[in-house]
Amino acid sequence: MGLRLKGVAAANGIAIAPLVHFHGDLTFIPMRNLAPEEIAGEKDRLAEALGQAAEVIFQLRRELASDLSDHDTRIYDAQLSFLNDQTFRADLERTIQDRSCNAEVALQQVIARYEKVFEGMEDAAMRERAADLRDVGRQLLSVLLEKDRSVYISDGKDYIFAADEFLPSDAGLVDRKHLKGIVTARGGKYSHGAILARSLGIPAVVAVDDVLQRVGNGTQVVLDGDSGALIVEPDPEETERYQRLELEQAEAERRVFEVRFLSSTTPDGVGVRLLANVEAARDLGRIESGIVEGIGLFRTEFAFMERRQFPNEDEQLAMYRKAIEWADGKIVTFRTLDVGGDKPLAYFRTPEERNPVLGWRGLRISLDWPDLFYTQVRALLRASAGGHARILLPMVTSVEEVARSRAVLEEIKADLAQAGEPHDPDIELGAMVEVPALVDVLDEVLPLVDFLSVGTNDLVQYLLAVDRDNPRIAQMYTPYHPGVIRVLRRIAEKAISHGKPVSICGEIAGDHYFTPILVGLGYRELSMAPVFLPRVKLMVRAFPLSECEDMASRALALGHAREIRALARDKAAQGWSTFLEGADS
Repeated sequence: MGLRLKGVAAANGIAIAPLVHFHGDLTFIPMRNLAPEEIAGEKDRLAEALGQAAEVIFQLRRELASDLSDHDTRIYDAQLSFLNDQTFRADLERTIQDRSCNAEVALQQVIARYEKVFEGMEDAAMRERAADLRDVGRQLLSVLLEKDRSVYISDGKDYIFAADEFLPSDAGLVDRKHLKGIVTARGGKYSHGAILARSLGIPAVVAVDDVLQRVGNGTQVVLDGDSGALIVEPDPEETERYQRLELEQAEAERRVFEVRFLSSTTPDGVGVRLLANVEAARDLGRIESGIVEGIGLFRTEFAFMERRQFPNEDEQLAMYRKAIEWADGKIVTFRTLDVGGDKPLAYFRTPEERNPVLGWRGLRISLDWPDLFYTQVRALLRASAGGHARILLPMVTSVEEVARSRAVLEEIKADLAQAGEPHDPDIELGAMVEVPALVDVLDEVLPLVDFLSVGTNDLVQYLLAVDRDNPRIAQMYTPYHPGVIRVLRRIAEKAISHGKPVSICGEIAGDHYFTPILVGLGYRELSMAPVFLPRVKLMVRAFPLSECEDMASRALALGHAREIRALARDKAAQGWSTFLEGADS
């Protein structure tokens, strides 16, 4: 049996190929003491390098635009913002001036100082910016040293990328045609490298300690992106088993492609509405409208994040109308502004907070800044005249917050009616269930709303007290935890008892292994990234409701996350097998 190294599963899939080491090739930093008359010229040299590095990143962003969502290409926008940041440039110039050193040395010192600050932050999203900073530093050094970072040519052979971390610029240096998998020593499931791997459809395992020291260059490995493992020099039996899984996945992908336009109905006729999560109106053009029954989560904050100031009512109205027109009568669920935490606005400075994820964010900001909330709700109501729109409140904590939001909605509806402004007077208002305490007051909340949507990403994080972006404890973040399953059941039961629809809009909605359990728990609406829709539809069509309910009952009775995960994976594998044999109707 081969050596099995454990990491964090970052992108699903199986890869079998030799492992290739990728090391930074810019370790030598020349040092020069500058004469006073040389300093101005060195600053000019730095300015030219900043411009050239920005052009390299911009070209890479354009090259990958067809393979990545608009949200994922923002990874490169974050790097460009570093290069264009005047404070960053001023710090580099000041270091050149004060230390009479060349630009390479100044860059090394400033990057190290910034990196230490970012990595010391409690907010995971801000810690992740340290990797962006290191990548920007590599780009700048390559320009300053007039040294092109070498592009890897695999000579037509498949390989698995192995490095300390997978940085955004690496996507432009590797042979993506033959890149079968990615394994790194650092990073978390939500690092930028992991996000890129998922977007590019490349299996990935991150946070494998000492992988470069323990596994030699060219060693044959199996990368299991489903379980987060790297098997080094697998024996013939292991290789054969994983090769079989590879073939099954390839066949499943073909059949998934065939089923994507069929109805999302269980074999015994129970419908499950499958919706898409989107972040901007332009993302809609990438969705095959026939595979989706509407938009279950339109993240309005991303339109705010792209601007230099708050969009006014008419600007918001134009954006919301685009989504409603695209939906052509299908449902569109607009989440109101959810900034703060890991989604700051450059033009809206929030106070420094020790733990921003638990701080002033989401609905808390909207209710504290009523002008902002009124403007958005007015725009949404005006847009609702053109189709089926819903309003979803994020980060709801109390009944009082819902009551205040409902009052605002009713007040604006009355104003629009008096002004003769077209709108949907019956527009639905919903609450996101993310804060665990809200579960215990749902009997009081449900009479005030028309639907619930469970944001499982934050709900799981808060239930388990686990920062999912912290690599030290990332393995503890699991929606398969028995406590999570039981809370999801309670939420569904409460909604059903009040006759209100309830959906899942977090990542587990797109986890096809989880689908039968969610259906068995009572969920009939799942909203996810569009890429996951066909697989989830396959699972809905594979299991009758009785089997889904049996799986949910068994999951509720189990006491360990690994047991629930094994149950889901084993049963899902049976569904795959049935489907691959052509049993789907």
